[in-house]
Amino acid sequence: MYGTQIIEKDLDNCEDLEDFVRTVVPKLRTWRVMWQSRLEKILADTGYSCRQFAQLCRVSEPAVRKWRNGALPQSRDMYIRIGFAAGFDLEEMNRFLKRYGRCPQLYVKSMEDSVCMFVLNSQTIPHTYDSYQKLLGLVRQELENNRSLIGEADSTVQMSRRLSTLVSQEEMLAFARENAVSYLDAYRRLYNYILLYLELNLQSIGDDTAASFHAMAEESQWSSSLRHCISEIRNRRWFPLRQKIISLGVHLNMDVDCINEMLEKAQMEPLYVKNPVEAAVKFAIEDAKIMSEEDAIIPDGSDGLCRYVKNVLEKIDLAESASLIDDL
Repeated sequence: MYGTQIIEKDLDNCEDLEDFVRTVVPKLRTWRVMWQSRLEKILADTGYSCRQFAQLCRVSEPAVRKWRNGALPQSRDMYIRIGFAAGFDLEEMNRFLKRYGRCPQLYVKSMEDSVCMFVLNSQTIPHTYDSYQKLLGLVRQELENNRSLIGEADSTVQMSRRLSTLVSQEEMLAFARENAVSYLDAYRRLYNYILLYLELNLQSIGDDTAASFHAMAEESQWSSSLRHCISEIRNRRWFPLRQKIISLGVHLNMDVDCINEMLEKAQMEPLYVKNPVEAAVKFAIEDAKIMSEEDAIIPDGSDGLCRYVKNVLEKIDLAESASLIDDL
């Protein structure tokens, strides 16, 4: 296994894409080996066949076989599905998310995560992904029916303590109502940061204040899902997903430090060089920065950075990069 520092050093020393493919990509195969080993242990410990495991994860059987061959799950939610299928408790789920998914552990101020934490702690509700999704639907409906938000947001510690005492589904629904303000406040810093960068890009298009996100998105061919993300962020109700954050960062002409700051505000780890796709994104952004006339990434509303990162990912041809390429 190659350490993170070794791969970081190789990335910094890469002269071009050919050098990246020759020196870094082979080392990244060790991450797939580690993931394969963990998945094989999960299947061995549970005794599930690929078909049974796929049903519990709500994916196809070929998807599980791809994981066994080293393909990495494409979202935090997918790692959560795997954790439920593996029978993990809350502590094991958090460790799994951080180590293998390079995702944040479950965060009580996220509505989705607090429901997941409740199910994993529950003595009365089956610890399955289906149970989690069913209760999450009830919580969402409860909040939709009670839109008036009053009170102040509780601290993370206060919410965690209260959540750990809940026993019944009715108590969880009441907890969600009481903490609606906290849910909305959880990602306020992230929303503000993204909207600031969006404004910088729009301003750079020209002095015309009529320049709109819609026009920029049309010009740069933003995917419909990313446009929806911006709409949800403006309405302060977006639940951040790691790939979408990275995609937004590239579209909004952010450098690596700025994307990492976004990830930090979303309670996530920075770009992880042991993940082949994220290593390629980091290389592409740094390479584009070196080649730019200003030796910097400028939030100017253009799609040059996006096209460059997409081109690098397509040339490297990593199976895991397909959904990110679609976003770009």
